[in-house]
Amino acid sequence: MGKNDWNPELYLKFKEERTQPARDLATRINVENPGKIMDVGCGPGNSTNVLYHRWPESEIMGIDSSASMIESARNNHPHLEWRIEDITKMEFDEKYDIIFSNATIQWIKDQEKLIEDLVKLLKDNGALAVQVPLYHTMPVSQAIERVSLNEKWKEKTNQANNDFTFHSSDYYYNILSTGLKSITMWETSYFHIMPTHQKIVEMIKSTGMRTFLDRLDTHKEKIEFEKDVLREITKAYPEQKDGNVLFPFKRLFFIGYK
Repeated sequence: MGKNDWNPELYLKFKEERTQPARDLATRINVENPGKIMDVGCGPGNSTNVLYHRWPESEIMGIDSSASMIESARNNHPHLEWRIEDITKMEFDEKYDIIFSNATIQWIKDQEKLIEDLVKLLKDNGALAVQVPLYHTMPVSQAIERVSLNEKWKEKTNQANNDFTFHSSDYYYNILSTGLKSITMWETSYFHIMPTHQKIVEMIKSTGMRTFLDRLDTHKEKIEFEKDVLREITKAYPEQKDGNVLFPFKRLFFIGYK
């Protein structure tokens, strides 16, 4: 991942857009009265708080490798447990009724090992519930990649896409089907209605564009890169008759029961 820590304030500028998929995922988890729940890649705690509102009697822990995100989570949701942890290195001595992850695993290279390890941490009848943004299929991702390959930027940014790892639904199904008794999968497109193309840039710069910006040395370079991306995004997403811009965001969901 990038050399700088995450920016919770920037991330939460689009809190509703980022939280709705967590709500939709949590709603479809069929586990009654879970004792222990872990939110992997909890960020500033918005997804973990969704779990708390559904299961307020459960013991809920949010983990994230970002110190700034965990600090924000603790400040915003002091009633929950938070830990700075890298899920790929964390050692566990207990099992969970629900392991939840909203828009996180695309940052992890070996997702097969990750999912197998998480399944081992589930209690019998427990659920692994995951949402993955299908960001690589979206015009905004392709626009940023085109800019990164420009002569002006490619020396610094052309490898930034390697920070993401995306897979097909078949890939996830084949991993899940070897260790779980039942699986539910679906995709959803969320149509975010943006007042300007600049708002799309603002939403993406804290996530998908972040890894590109982190490779640039100066604030001036970052501003110039954002402007170049804005020009490409304007071509990819037409302005509507009322002046707004439709920004469809496609996401893959899966829930597996042990």
